[in-house]
Order: sequence, then structure tokens, then C-alpha cells
Amino acid sequence: MNLKVIPKIPAFLTRPITMPPYRWTIFLVFWGTLVGVLAFSGWYAWFSWHRYEQDSEYRLTLESDMVATVAQKLLDGHASGLRFLAVQLQRADALHHLRRARTLLLDYQKATSNIASANLIAPSGQVIASTTAPVGAPLPNFRNNPAIWPAFQKGIQTPGMGIYHPLRGPLVGHWVIPLRYTIFSSARKPLFVVTTPLRFRGISGFLSHLPLRTGTAVGLIRSDFYIEGRWPVPQNNLSKMLAHPVSAEGALRQALQRDPHARHGTYAGTVAVGDHTYRFGAFTRLSHYPLTAFVSVPRDQWLAAWWQRQIQYPLVFLLIAFGLSLTAYRRILFLDRRWELQRQTFERTLTTQATHDVLTGLPNRDGLRLVFDQALARTERQERLLAVGFLDLDAFKPVNDTYGHAAGDDLLKEIARRLQDAVRRTDTVARMGGDEFVLLLEGLRDMNELDQVLARLQAAIAQPFHIKGKIVSIQASLGLTLYPFDEGDADLLLRHADQAMYAAKVRTSPTKAGWVQLYHPDLGTLTVGDETLRQDFLRALASGAVTLRYQPLVAMATDRVAGLEALTRWHREGREVSPDRFLPSLGVRERQALGRFVLQTALQQLTQWRDMGLDLFLSVNVTPEELDQPGFADSVFAILATQPGIPPESLVLEVLEIGEILEQEAALEHLQRLRAAGIKIALDDVGSAYASLLRLKNLPIDEIKIDQGFIRELSNKPQDLIFVESLVNLGLAMGVLITVEGVETEAHIALLREMKINYLQGYAIARPLEAKAVADFVRSFVLGVGDADTPMLALYQHLGWVRAAAESVMNHQGHEHMELAACPITTWLHAHASELPEVETLLAEHETVHILGREILQVRQSGTREELHLLLGQLHVHSHRFQEGLGQAVKAMRDNAAATASERCDRDVGIQESGKKLQID
Repeated sequence: MNLKVIPKIPAFLTRPITMPPYRWTIFLVFWGTLVGVLAFSGWYAWFSWHRYEQDSEYRLTLESDMVATVAQKLLDGHASGLRFLAVQLQRADALHHLRRARTLLLDYQKATSNIASANLIAPSGQVIASTTAPVGAPLPNFRNNPAIWPAFQKGIQTPGMGIYHPLRGPLVGHWVIPLRYTIFSSARKPLFVVTTPLRFRGISGFLSHLPLRTGTAVGLIRSDFYIEGRWPVPQNNLSKMLAHPVSAEGALRQALQRDPHARHGTYAGTVAVGDHTYRFGAFTRLSHYPLTAFVSVPRDQWLAAWWQRQIQYPLVFLLIAFGLSLTAYRRILFLDRRWELQRQTFERTLTTQATHDVLTGLPNRDGLRLVFDQALARTERQERLLAVGFLDLDAFKPVNDTYGHAAGDDLLKEIARRLQDAVRRTDTVARMGGDEFVLLLEGLRDMNELDQVLARLQAAIAQPFHIKGKIVSIQASLGLTLYPFDEGDADLLLRHADQAMYAAKVRTSPTKAGWVQLYHPDLGTLTVGDETLRQDFLRALASGAVTLRYQPLVAMATDRVAGLEALTRWHREGREVSPDRFLPSLGVRERQALGRFVLQTALQQLTQWRDMGLDLFLSVNVTPEELDQPGFADSVFAILATQPGIPPESLVLEVLEIGEILEQEAALEHLQRLRAAGIKIALDDVGSAYASLLRLKNLPIDEIKIDQGFIRELSNKPQDLIFVESLVNLGLAMGVLITVEGVETEAHIALLREMKINYLQGYAIARPLEAKAVADFVRSFVLGVGDADTPMLALYQHLGWVRAAAESVMNHQGHEHMELAACPITTWLHAHASELPEVETLLAEHETVHILGREILQVRQSGTREELHLLLGQLHVHSHRFQEGLGQAVKAMRDNAAATASERCDRDVGIQESGKKLQID
């Protein structure tokens, strides 16, 4: 029995082509071929363009030669005719026989086309005879025409035919090109001049009949760049073209100036005549005449011809080949892409099931954790507000019990849909389980924007639900916390929002604005969107319950009060409320009203003080929301105009830099207008968490106010002195005034005297004063020298020496070494050794810093650069270690002193109570 043998097919022929290594082979072959074809196409386009450019420039040159030749013959004919006419007039003694002269001129005009008139002119400029006027009629004298006489006077001295630049003929009333021929006597003196002006329209008509391509512009230009003829003639622009030379920016003039003696040439660029388009052209200079013929074509026509002749058909073939290749390539990779999509879809399904709620499709607890940290990072980067909300449905359990769990699930799905429709695209809605939802509202500029989102949420929840043919209405409670006002991580913010939600639930009437509770450490009664509070505030403004306090600013140059900052106080429910408690809850309308009130009231008070002889400036706070409103600068000017006795230089507007408001065009325009009028602009709280120091140099400001948080903690953390010093150096580099807030101790005053500070402000000078107490305080106050026995001042002087040692290494300069015993910090450490813990360690570290400084000075004189940088690194390490140790020791010293004082107070109280008991006994 014969068995049929079936040949074995090699494995590489049956393996899918999309599997490695074939996938990469196909990829490289296809894209390599594509890159090669594109490279060849680019070379072909470049080569064909240059070849077409050479051919087209040659053709343009031939056309310009043709125009020059025809124009040359035309002008030669006019020259012969003028010479013949001049001889006839000389023979006829034309100067004495005017009728005969006019007859000869008329005959010449009839025999010659395109001339507007024929004129006989004396060397004095007087027109003797003209075809435009009969004998005996008054004729003009060109000496009286400044547009003609200079060129005429120069031309009569030149033999042969002369060509003038275009002018509006005084005898014919339209644009002409004057041709003149001068007859000289035997003594070479001019006897008379014959002129035959050519009509400009006639020259243009002559040029229009030349055999040129469509779209071609042709013309004649004088050596002084006046146009003598052009076709096509510009519409409604003829006078402008003929009355002045061609602009120096035109491509033709630049080419003629670049090659002043070349007979031929080409040019490319924007032409200054006609339609002012980009054109390619060529020119040819005429012999014996100061004229140049030019021919040009538009770039669009040039490119279109190149495209049709060189590119169009190869490109069609290339596109067809590329399309077929791409189709084959995509077909080959189809299986691979389908498998990849299936794998990705499977992975997404697993991820979605792990991070999303199956019922509603919203992110679950794990999914919320993924987006929460990103939302916090975006909020810090954008310097906006993030509202974290915890929402719970009220009385959801009765729905489940009454209609069943399926109806409850439908209700939850509908709630999820409505919540997603109510929030913005940048916000997140997540389901925590049961009837609890979490809202992340990102990118909020102010509380007013948050109110709008909450209003949409409330409207969405308030709409009735249809469950099994029944209409059911439910309510919800929402707890909110605002980041970064409430600082913390995601878990802490969620706990705070949860606490606020339960506080909202316990209210007796959770309707309207009361369904939302804003988190506060004591969970007070302030509710987001509380319209009652806002209306109360507006009524308080009208009734006088909102007043101003004035905190003095002392000038370091004089130690006297130089200005005052106006601060708002609201007398509400028997207590005085500062702005940081109520301002975040105000809307734009209330803030604008508050701003106008503060500015008007403070300026009126400043006028009274100036009438009392007090020369003070006034600082008023301005919120970023006010700067973002149109008309803000105008409102300030209007209020300032009501107090004509106050110069604009006496008003300082303090702007708090939050977010990107100061980079917006409207805010910058307001600041620039205010500064231009003389009003000073100060940037408040510089260096705080919201201020971006990198943007300060670009802002239109006159003053910076260093945030009080840096100064208040210096007594307990002297190592933070370096931050204050960097902010002061920033202000000095910017050339602006520097004000320091938070000056609360005599030690602060002594320290800041060593720095180049302009103004001080704080409780060490005065608390905010009522208006009636300001005058007496200003007249009597003189700033003291402060308490110099502090670690801050000694450390500042010590750091100055350390910085000088470091700069000597970086700038290769010498520095003066400070001996250990002479350092102020040594004196202070020894004076307080009994109070400081581990003072010996501090003294040893301080001594190490001075030893390194001495070694730097020695190595600077005879060592190497590597040794210097090594010592500098050690100096920085030990200096930082000493500052940290000093800060900890000072804090421990002050804590011990506070504990001792507390014990002494308790002991004194106990002694007093014992004495009272003995007296009773």
C-alpha cells in the first residue's frame, strides 16, 4: 500500500506574523521605508524648486529685457521727434513768432500719440507757447511752481532729451511724465526748452499691450526711484504712487541700491507699489536714460506654477503608494492591536471593579484614595481652595423598608447621577457605602463660587423621585471642610467633614442653607451660604456696627509714627469680631461694600488728622477679589477725589497675594493705573504659605510686608532668623520699602534695628487704636532701643561673620576673622549658661565654627581651591548644627522659665489662701 507523504511545513511559516521578532522587523521596515521616501521627497522638492527658480528667473530676465528694449525704442523715437521739433522752432524764430510756434507745436502733438501737450518755455521758466492755450492767453511761469522749478532749472543745462519724474501737469490737470529738449546758442547758453508731457495712462496702456503672462506686473522706474509707468495701475492709489519715490522697504528699490551698476538683476520680497504683496521679479536698466524696466509675478502664482509642473503628479503617485503601504501595514498589525486592546480592556475591568462602586459606577473608598492625594497636590500648586464634603441621605432606611431593596438601589443610582450632573467636570463624587457620598470640589476661587455649586446640589436633591409609581422626596445633610484652611491629610479631612455632617443632621430644620455645615474646631453656627449672616453684615455697615481700628507703623529712620493701617471690627452679639472670623463667609457684593466703607471712612479720618497737623500715610487692605472686579481703580480714584486735601502718595493699598490673581491682566492693569496716579502698592504677608516669592519681581509694587508669623516665633526659634534675613535681602534687591509685622517684644525691636527695615508694626508698639486715641499716641510715642540681651541679635551678628567667611570662598576675596571671645554669641552664652541646658555642647560647637573660619582664612592665603570648598562644607554643617542646638536650648530655657513662674504664682496663691484661713480662724 502506497502512503501519501505530506511535507512538513516549517514552523516559521505558520507562526503569527504579529509575534516577536517579526513585529519589530515589520515595524522597522515600514517606518524605515517611509523615512527614506520622505527624505527623497524632500530632496526632490528642494531640487525641483531650485531648478524651477533658475528657469523662472531667466524667463523674467528675458521679459525685462524685452520691456527695456521696447521702452528704449519708444523713448528714442520721442527724442528724435523732440530734436526735430526744436530745430524747426529755432529756424522759425519761435521766440518772436508765437503763432508760428504754436502751429508747429500743434502739428507735433497731432502727429505724436500719448502726449498731453507741447510747450515752448523760456530759460526763465515762463511758458511762451502751449497747445493747451491760444496765443495771447495768460500762461504760467514755472519759476513760481516749487514742484517744477528746481528740476527744470537743473534740466535746461543738460543737452539731449531729459525725463522728469511724474507730476500733475499745471497745463493739463492730470498726471504726466514730462519730456524736455533744450536748444542752446552758439555760446552754449540755453535759448528755449521744448516739453512734451507723456500721459501716464498712455504709458500704462503701452505696457499693457506687451505679451506677458497673466498676473505679471511691468513698469519703469527712475534712478531716483520715482515710478514712470506701471501696469496694472493701482486702483484709488495713483497719486500716492506717483507723488513720492518708492519706499526704501520695497524689494525692488533694495535690489537696485544693492547693485547700482548692474544692467540686469533679480529680486524677491514685498513690493512697495500696488498691492504690497510678496513678488519675484527681474529688472533691466535702459541705456542713455535714467530708467529701469522691471517685471514681477506674485509669489502665489510662482508657487502654483511650480506645484503644477514639478510636484502635483509625483505627489499623487506618492500618496497612492503610501496609502496602499499604510493599509497593508495596518492590516498586518490588526491582530496584534486587537489582542492588546482585549488585554487592556480586561485590565481596566479589573481596575474598575476594584476602585469603583458596582451599583452606581462612582469611585469607591479605594478609588477615592487614588484621586484625593492628586486633588490635594493640585490645590497646593494652583493655590486655590478644595472643599471636601461628606453627604448622607436623611431617612433612607424607610425607603428600603417600604419599597424594598431594589427600589433603594434605584434611588441610590438616581442620586449618584444627579450629584454628578450638579458638580463641575473637575469635581469628584464617590460613594463610601450605604447612603453616604463624598464630594471633592476643586479649584474654588472663593466662597461665592462654592455657594453656586451647593445651590445646584440642593436643587438636584430637592427634586422628587419616582419609585414604583409613587413620588418620594428625601433630604440630605452635608458636612464641609475647606483645605488649606483646615490643614491635614485625606483621612483627617474626611473625618472633619464627617463630623460637620453629623452636626448638620442634629439641626431641627435642615432646609435651605441649613442643610450644609462647615467644619470648625468648635463647630460653631456659621453655615456656608448663610444669607442671614451676609444680610446682617450689610445692615451692620449701614448702622455703624462695623468700625475701624488703626495700628501705628513706626519709621525706623525717625523712631516716630509715620503711618497707620486701618483694621475692621464687627460688633456682633455683644462681642468684637475680627475680619478673619467673618470675611471668608462674605460674598463678592459684601466684600466690595466693606472695601468702599473702609476706604471712605479711613480717608475721612485721615483728613481730620492732617487738619490737626499730623503728617501720616494710611494703609488699607484690598482683597484679591476686589482687584478682579472691573472698575476697581476708578472707584478708588472717585473716593480719593472726595478728600482733596489728601495727596495720592499718602494712600497705601495692601494686597494679599493669593493664587494667580495678581498675574491676571485686569488686576495688573488696576495696580499699574493706581501706581501711575501716585498711590502706593504694598504686598501683604510676603513669605506666607500663599505667597510666591519668584513672582514678586514682576509685580508693580512699592512695598513688601513680611508675614508676622516669621517674627513672632523668633524668640523661641532663633534659627529661623535666616529666613527673615532672606526676605529682607529680597526687598533690598527689588528696591522696595520693607515693613515687618508681628513686632511684639523689645528683643524684636533691637534685632530689627540691625537690619535695613523701613517700618515696624506690632503689639510692641501699640495694639489697634480707636480713632480718638491716635492723635495723642502719635505725638507722644518714640520708639525705644529695644532689648539687646537676646540670642536673636547675637546670632544675627554671628551669622553675618559666617556669611562673610563663606562669600570669601565663593568670590575669592579675603575676610576679617572674628575671634571667639569677641563674638557676641559667646558673651550671651556665658551670661545665660546657668539657664541653658547642655551649654557646654553649644560652646564647643560654636568654637568649632570659629576654628573653621580661621582655617578658611589661612587656606585662602596659601591653600588650594579643593581645601577651601571642603572647609566651607564643614562650616555650613557645624553652623547649621549650632543654630538648631541653640534654638532647642532657647526653647527649653523659656519653657523652664514659664514653668518656674507658674509654680511661683501657684505658691503665692497658696500662701495668700493660707493667710486668709488663719485670719478666719
